[in-house]
Amino acid sequence: MFLITGATGKVGREAVDQLLALGHPVRALSRTPEEANLPQGVEVVAGSPADRDSLTAAFDGVSAALVVLSGDVGGEAANVAAAARAAGTAKIVLLSSGGIEHPLPHGIADEHRAAEVAIEESGVPWTFLRPGPFHANTSWWIRTVREDSAVRCWIGDNPGAPIDEYDIASVAVVALTEEGHTGRSYLLTGPETLTSKEQARILGEVLGRELDFSVAPPEEVVEVFTGITGDRAAAETNVAALHSPEVPWAKPTSAVRDLTGREPRPYREWAVENAALFG
Repeated sequence: MFLITGATGKVGREAVDQLLALGHPVRALSRTPEEANLPQGVEVVAGSPADRDSLTAAFDGVSAALVVLSGDVGGEAANVAAAARAAGTAKIVLLSSGGIEHPLPHGIADEHRAAEVAIEESGVPWTFLRPGPFHANTSWWIRTVREDSAVRCWIGDNPGAPIDEYDIASVAVVALTEEGHTGRSYLLTGPETLTSKEQARILGEVLGRELDFSVAPPEEVVEVFTGITGDRAAAETNVAALHSPEVPWAKPTSAVRDLTGREPRPYREWAVENAALFG
C-alpha cells in the first residue's frame, strides 16, 4: 500500500493517478475526504500530517509514503516520521524544496531542512525531492492576465528552469516503487532555462495576445508575504533568495531524465494545457 499525503494538491494528485495507472494500491490522506474527488479505487482516509492521531491509522499497512506537507512543515514531518517508524514503513519520499541548496539562508530553506532532518532522524529510509519553482506558479498571474493582459512578477526576472508538477510526481513514483534511491536527494528542474519575462511571452503566444510584463519591487513583495504569514523577517529572507541570480535551479538538472528515462515537460506544454485558466 502506498500512502500519499497532500493527495488533492498538484503533485499529490498526479502521483495518485500515476500509481493507479501502474496497478498499485493507493491510500490518500485528506483533511476533507468528502471533498477529495479522487479516482475510484483510492482509499481516502481523514486526517492530516498536523494530526498525530490520524497518522496512526493512515500508516497502518503502508509500505511507502509520498509526503507532501504544508503549514508547519518541520512539525508535520516529525509527526509523519514517528507514525512511519511505528508502523514499520519501509520508505518515505519527501517533497522538500530546491531552496535548501540556495547559497543564501532563508525561511523556506530553514523550514524544509527541518523537515528533512526530522525524517533522517527517524531511521526510516528516505528520498528527498527538491524541486525548483513549479510551472503552476504562474497561476499567480491569472487575475491580471484576465483583467489587464498583464503579468506582475513577484520573483524577479532571473533565469531559472521551472518544473512541471507531472514530472515531480513521476520522479516520486519511481522513488516509491523502485530500488536505488534510498538516502538520495534530487534537485529537480524542467528542461529549459527561462526568465519570468520569457514565460510571460510564451503564455501570451499560447493565449494569442501580448502580455505586458513588469517585476514587482522586492519591498512590495515583502509586504505581500508578510501579510500572508505575519513573519516579516522570513519574508525578507525569502524575497532576497527568490530575487537572487544564484538560485540553484538556474540551469536544468538531469534528475528527471535520469530517473524517468524521458525529458521533462517544457513550460509551453503546461501553458497549452492550462490556457483556459487565463481566460
